[in-house]
Amino acid sequence: MTSRSRRLSGVLSITRFRLRYLAGESLWLIPAIYVALAFVMVVVVEVLPEVDLLSAPQVDATLLTSVASGMLALAGFVITISFITVEFASIAMSPRLVGILRRDRMVKRALGLAFGAFTFSTIGALLVKPEENPADDLFGIIATIWSILAAVMFVVMLDRITNTLRAGNAVATVGDKARTELEVVHPVAFGDEADAPLAGAAPDAPLEAPGDATIEVHDGPEAEYWDGDRGMPPTRRFLGDGDETLHHEGRPGVLVAADLVALSRLAAELDTRIDLHAPVGRFLPAGAAVLRVHGARALDHERTLRSALAWASEPTLASDPRHAFRVLVDIGLKGLAPGVNDPTTAVQAIDQMHDLLRRLAWRQLGELRVRDAEGAVRVTMPSPSWGHYLRLSCEELADFGARHAQVRRHLRVMLDDLCEWAPEERHATTRMQREKTEQAMERLRAS
Repeated sequence: MTSRSRRLSGVLSITRFRLRYLAGESLWLIPAIYVALAFVMVVVVEVLPEVDLLSAPQVDATLLTSVASGMLALAGFVITISFITVEFASIAMSPRLVGILRRDRMVKRALGLAFGAFTFSTIGALLVKPEENPADDLFGIIATIWSILAAVMFVVMLDRITNTLRAGNAVATVGDKARTELEVVHPVAFGDEADAPLAGAAPDAPLEAPGDATIEVHDGPEAEYWDGDRGMPPTRRFLGDGDETLHHEGRPGVLVAADLVALSRLAAELDTRIDLHAPVGRFLPAGAAVLRVHGARALDHERTLRSALAWASEPTLASDPRHAFRVLVDIGLKGLAPGVNDPTTAVQAIDQMHDLLRRLAWRQLGELRVRDAEGAVRVTMPSPSWGHYLRLSCEELADFGARHAQVRRHLRVMLDDLCEWAPEERHATTRMQREKTEQAMERLRAS
């Protein structure tokens, strides 16, 4: 499997995606690793033979107890600052920004170092007997070094958080993360490789996948100017009736990943095709159609089908770049709220989306198709189009920001630039969005 196919982990390996999701969303996982490391170090120090520690001072339980109490207090500070940060970011910018801050490993590492030092020092205070084993001096040395590292990490975390909470830096952070994920979710360039300003493969070039399967990105013309939040246009998807259809059960949720390779293997065994109804990032209520197995009862293979899908309560930036656009739009709308009146923040969000759209303009955006070794299409999955990204970026900000001259100006600059920068096949859609945005702003200004 090539490096490019490995980067499509959100649609290739559902197990890998779930592990990454757990690692990112869990506040306790990294601290638990540090605590486990503390236990290991205690065992190592206890089994060490007598060593010459260069006349290190004798260590007693008082020093270790002091370190333990100090680290417990530091952990409390980390938790308090984290909650204050989350609350401020949610109120001042966007509740969706909380998810990005929660996945920041800096806070988790600071918390892990504090709890790790507390665990090591507490156990060491119970075991240390320097008069019997000179190696026990290591408890004091290690505890001191560990506490210093925890204090340094706390300062670094504090600096990172205060910088992130600045509106400009918060917007830039979302943009940076989105740029990284665009390379993962949309790796194929639009147009011939020699003509495309972005590195990538030629149109419809296959991405290698396990089991001699290939994944193709079909970027056809816009079927219609559709609202991508509702899925694909009705003419492109099935209605979801009959025994061939698998419906969502249990709690409603957002589809955050799909193992297309596992589905293609099942489709090959059944000599059929599986069509997913929802793109990654779409919310589905209970009973909604998820996929269709042509010519076979979906319930006969329900366990395999459901195990190839991952659900969450909200979209993730790691699998759905549209979530980054949603966060940027929310930050912009918050800045345009009458009680805030901060159009500059909205402009900064538009500038970040401008850069993201320039990158997306020369990438294949469209339906994913998985072919088997014989070339037969086994799985199809809808994906957002160029028009969807444009509409998501412009529609709401045009409605709420038309009274602010700088918001109008930056939206026009962005769309005019995209009309020049995007490939010719996307000019019509871009000009349509330019006209709709202008009409929306004029209507609002006239009201």
